[in-house]
Amino acid sequence: MPGVIEYGARRTLVVTAVMLAALMQLADTTIVNVALPTIDGALGASVDQGAWFITAYIIANVIVIPLSPWFQTLLGRKNYFALSIVGFTVTSVLCGFANDTTTEIGLRFLQGAFGGGLMVPAQQIIRDTFPPAQLATSQSLFALAVILGPTLGPTLGGILTDNLTWRWVFFVNVPLGIGATILTMLFIRDPAPPKRMPFDFFGVGMMALGLGALQYVLDEGERNGWFDDARICIAALLAVVALAVFVLWELFGARTPGVSLRTFRHRTVWALAIIYFSVAGGIFALIFIQPQWAQTSLGFTTTLAGLLLMVRAGTLVVLFPLTTWVTSQAKWDMRWVAAGGIALAGIATWIQANVMTTHTTFAALVPMQILGGVGYAFIWVPLSVVLFRTVPQAEIPSALALTRLVQQIGASAGSAYAATLLDRGYNTALSGLAGSINLGNTAIATYVAQHGSQAIAQLGQIVASEAQNLAATDATRFFAVATIFAAVLPFLLKRYRDQTPVSALPPPPLPAPPAVPVVREKVSLNGSRVTSA
Repeated sequence: MPGVIEYGARRTLVVTAVMLAALMQLADTTIVNVALPTIDGALGASVDQGAWFITAYIIANVIVIPLSPWFQTLLGRKNYFALSIVGFTVTSVLCGFANDTTTEIGLRFLQGAFGGGLMVPAQQIIRDTFPPAQLATSQSLFALAVILGPTLGPTLGGILTDNLTWRWVFFVNVPLGIGATILTMLFIRDPAPPKRMPFDFFGVGMMALGLGALQYVLDEGERNGWFDDARICIAALLAVVALAVFVLWELFGARTPGVSLRTFRHRTVWALAIIYFSVAGGIFALIFIQPQWAQTSLGFTTTLAGLLLMVRAGTLVVLFPLTTWVTSQAKWDMRWVAAGGIALAGIATWIQANVMTTHTTFAALVPMQILGGVGYAFIWVPLSVVLFRTVPQAEIPSALALTRLVQQIGASAGSAYAATLLDRGYNTALSGLAGSINLGNTAIATYVAQHGSQAIAQLGQIVASEAQNLAATDATRFFAVATIFAAVLPFLLKRYRDQTPVSALPPPPLPAPPAVPVVREKVSLNGSRVTSA
């Protein structure tokens, strides 16, 4: 948008505000995970109660994301973005001061709601800050936050928990939030003034009920035995019914829909939804599996396991100039670029699965992290470029909100299925390995003779560690194959050939006003007046 394009120092400050806010929110999706056992112990929460510190955040997040366009229109994009930053920062402080489980869960829900309002405006602001010719640059910058945030979370969470207290995983947001708020209020400009909008209470209520129930199923399913548990069955049924009613109401019943589902009529939007769901599922599954495996099977500290993820994210930072250059080539088919990135990420994951043992070193894993980082660098940016080039300007906010929502659900689904594979794989491997432990085996008999009374306990630890490694290896291999197959999905997108983004095209010219006849008056020969056009 020409009205909010910035240059020089002002552009740098606007980008800084957006990156701080995005990193703060994205890191918070994973930073609490590593501190969860410590938080549970400090607040006296059971494992099931502690899981709600994460579940409550994600439920609120997915409910608010599709409502972001409505709030932007009502409050103005700048005001809504600033409000979300302030709300997120304040609730972070309150989460850090909480002293009981119920209060912590409620505050995490509020924090997730404010966090849900950050990502969609952030991506729009950073896009509008650059001229259309630099679309790839703006999306490369945003991709840094998208990848760095979730991978920075476990590392930062481990460092803060190990060296300070668990409360600092929340307090760390304060300087970021204050800085982002000040820069937003001083330098970000609104592309349009706020406008009153009616609120679709029924539609939003059905959406909140459906998405909340769906997220509950994904987060709590494995822990409660999936559909063997009555609560999971009820939540799943509630999600299906509520979301079906929501879709029908938004498409056929609501006069002013709260969520513009008709944006899915664009091929780009529904195709990207499928791609984001699949790819996010594979990526976040690996983020879920790898730190657990590194800590349980390799004995890595929380910090070291997080640094392993940071190698992959660091590769993305190094490749930023190349990513920008590649995605700026107007004549290149971005579908092939994204497909190559997805395939490379899958291949890196497959190679890693083949070197996973209980004795694998940090150095042995670094090459696969770098290779995977190269793949990630060429996934999100070309897909974002396609979206901005092919979706009309007026529907960009809803397109971003819907694809972001599906991406979040895909990440949750991938993590949930990863947990299922790890749990069931562990039980299967443990059963198989334990069956081979008997004194009839010469090696086992020799080990017992050498280690005496400690032998049984030591063998049990060795078997458990090997079972965990086998489960993690099989799960990693599964998601590697799934990611490689997902490389065909970018070809669901229609190839675009025009260099100028649709969202940057000037509005069509106004229709010419109707011709107004010129009335002429003349005097006839007999003296009477005659008018003619």
